[in-house]
Amino acid sequence: MTHNTNGKARYMPGLDGLRALSVLAVIAYHLNWQGVPGGFLGVGVFFVLSGYLITDQLVSKWQQDRRIDLKSFWIRRARRLLPPMLLMTAAVSVWLAIADPSRLRSLGGDIGSAVLYVNNWWLIFHKVSYFESFGPPSPFGHFWSLAVEEQFYLIWPIVLLVLLRLVPRRGKLAAWMLAGAAASALLMALLYSPGSDPSRVYYGSDTRVFGLLIGAALAVVWPSRQLSEKVPDGVRWALDGIGALSLLAILFMIASVGEYDSFVYRGGLLLLSALTAIVVAAVAHPASRLGRMLSGKPLRWIGARSYGLYLWHFPVIALTTPVSDAGSFNPTRAALQTAASFALAALSWKLVEEPILRGWKRRTSATVAASRENGKGRRPAVTLLSAGLTLVLCVSCGGTGGTGTPTGIAAGAPAESADASGTATPPAAGAGQTEPPKDHDGQTETAVMKPPKTDTASPSPAGKPNASAAGTKTDNSDAGVKTGNSDAGTKPAGGSGNGAGAKPSGGVAPISKGGEASGTKSSGGDSDLSPISGKGVTAIGDSVLLGVKPYLEKQLTSIIVDAKVGRQLSQAGDTVDALDKAGKLGDIVILELGTNGPFTKKKLDALLDSLGQDRNILLVNTRVPRKWQDDVNGMLKEAASDYDNVTLVDWYAASADQDAYFGKDGVHPTRTGAEAYAAMLEKAVAKLHPGGSGNSVS
Repeated sequence: MTHNTNGKARYMPGLDGLRALSVLAVIAYHLNWQGVPGGFLGVGVFFVLSGYLITDQLVSKWQQDRRIDLKSFWIRRARRLLPPMLLMTAAVSVWLAIADPSRLRSLGGDIGSAVLYVNNWWLIFHKVSYFESFGPPSPFGHFWSLAVEEQFYLIWPIVLLVLLRLVPRRGKLAAWMLAGAAASALLMALLYSPGSDPSRVYYGSDTRVFGLLIGAALAVVWPSRQLSEKVPDGVRWALDGIGALSLLAILFMIASVGEYDSFVYRGGLLLLSALTAIVVAAVAHPASRLGRMLSGKPLRWIGARSYGLYLWHFPVIALTTPVSDAGSFNPTRAALQTAASFALAALSWKLVEEPILRGWKRRTSATVAASRENGKGRRPAVTLLSAGLTLVLCVSCGGTGGTGTPTGIAAGAPAESADASGTATPPAAGAGQTEPPKDHDGQTETAVMKPPKTDTASPSPAGKPNASAAGTKTDNSDAGVKTGNSDAGTKPAGGSGNGAGAKPSGGVAPISKGGEASGTKSSGGDSDLSPISGKGVTAIGDSVLLGVKPYLEKQLTSIIVDAKVGRQLSQAGDTVDALDKAGKLGDIVILELGTNGPFTKKKLDALLDSLGQDRNILLVNTRVPRKWQDDVNGMLKEAASDYDNVTLVDWYAASADQDAYFGKDGVHPTRTGAEAYAAMLEKAVAKLHPGGSGNSVS
């Protein structure tokens, strides 16, 4: 294609190929295919593409007419984006109204924020995690990225119009855009906290706009309509070579990085955006052979339908994946889900998107004027949009159910929700618990956990639980409480082997034989163990411990339990300090953390060091069907080997093949599971706390 100055849009089929690769990566990621741990990066590629194409279009209009028709631009964007989105939202809402009305009632906020394109800020303000959640995911959880783009479409044309008037030179204009991108990327790096949930910086328009701005800057210096097909061979080879290397680098990142890697948020996404800009520059050039390689018919077909694929794939996956299996990759199920997503996207394209695009292009201004005047001959798109909007808004308003909370997430509980039928219920009256005081400071939950009103949760990508996860035993003979050192049976008191006995007993808790986890009950009902004194014992944990709390208090009388929904290990240091100052930190400390996401070794070591060498520490590992499970369990096992006063309590092994232990989410314990958990901890404490006398806590 030669130099184009007529102002008409230039079709670049290679960009459809790039779209196809990106949406396939995102779909594979949401299917939990372990081959693409960085599949979420596909969204970052989309941001750069959108920034480039939209700015290229706007700058071309400015150069042609010395003005930008904002109203026309926004109408075109709405015409392209709203009908398919409203169709999908209405279809999913109708499905849920028939199949699961209670779940639909909890999705009012999700639907309303999606339609208004503020879903990302809704999720941020309600502390809903993208990476760390339990229960059925919201089928609308992927709307956060559409919200980021739509906010850009609303604001950017106005900003660009001002910049074009004030900074007419392309070089300076691009520099201003890149400065804005740098500020956004810097904000992401500053707000990101390693070892904690990165959802705030992942969702935020302010921390993601750099991808869109990098694409916009490229459009200013690399306008598609002014690129000539006639270039020297050396330039052609340079375009293809640099573009191909950048594309390979993107694919490498998708295949290797994970959502919890600090690198991603401290330069990784910025690097991805820069690499994407290079690929776009190469593919957009009419002389590029890389563009032709990405223009194959299958890739173009997928790329043209990438918006529909993105819209439909997530609700298909969310509505057809069992909650208990949300963290695994099932090839057969994944193939069926992918086929369904492609079929729905193809129907959306054929019946909605393509007719709208072609119909509007054929309409003359006279026809439009006549249609407005007599109300006849309305566009099918307008009819569909009106019907869809009416239905969606009705569902949104009526489905709120009197709550403003996102799916299955209690306000202030970003990472966990317990199923009403699956959470532990307190022991019967008279079992030893007392009416707990109310939580005034929001830091500590002392009350018995009450099941949330819904059983749904925000969307979450998840990993496959590994039966041989680090930190667990691979044989069936022993389970429950075990050492983090797989090479030794026991450690001497103090762990030094010198007989001094200066340090607390560490490393190993004796293991019961006969196939049952130590400290667990042999059958339903009450624990086989008699209650012992928990004086001098402090337990710190998240909602799993909160569900176990009443049973633990029954087994270990006088124990101090500090459990809070959504607690991360990174927050436990403040809890330890507060308990220590209040004189409530015992000589034996139980730490049950890791349910809500991974943490760094540095943070775990800092927490253990803050407890000191004079205390015995019981680290309880986790069973959570999410990607971080194996990393967490491996790190806890390593800590039990490194610290003489640390013992690993192996809940992962004790709960293996015990479906009755868990609710629908596969994480939070039922009454049976809570009783087994409490008995396991009682047995572990008894080994470190002979006679149950303990040291009093002043």
